[in-house]
Amino acid sequence: MDQVNVIRHKVLVEGLSIRAVAREMEVSRNTVRKYLEISEPERRQTKSREKPVTDKVVPRIEEILEEWKLRTTPKQRVTGTRVHRQLVEEDYQVGITTVREYLLKKSGNVWRCTSH
Repeated sequence: MDQVNVIRHKVLVEGLSIRAVAREMEVSRNTVRKYLEISEPERRQTKSREKPVTDKVVPRIEEILEEWKLRTTPKQRVTGTRVHRQLVEEDYQVGITTVREYLLKKSGNVWRCTSH
């Protein structure tokens, strides 16, 4: 957004050529022309995607965390890797990134999501 305004200012107010602005800003001349055509840049809104795998696995992750809360000491870490390994052993098809992102979002770093 900011780059659009800078490019428009350089061409329209300062009077620089499209080629000079493109060279200075390190963008294509076509990009400069495109930015000059639009009056006000608009931000695109994307819809949040469905997460079917996460929806299937979340209840089991919660159960695992509750089970492990009783048998782990505060110094022991319940990691994303350990939770993922447990889920794979139980025949869930889920990626480690999905597990780590859920744990990170859920707890805000309370459950460390490291690889070991």
